[in-house]
Amino acid sequence: MGPYYRSSSQGVGAFFDLFYQYPVLMLAVTAGIVGMGIFIYRKRNRDKVTRL
Repeated sequence: MGPYYRSSSQGVGAFFDLFYQYPVLMLAVTAGIVGMGIFIYRKRNRDKVTRL
């Protein structure tokens, strides 16, 4: 086990362990965060354009 397990609860350790077992989850979470960022960026840009 990595050093992050020492000062964390078992729940946090299990959360990290889940990503080690299923690396596709990390890809899905990363893609979701990027998608939400693009959505928010476009929404804010659209609001600025309509205000002018």
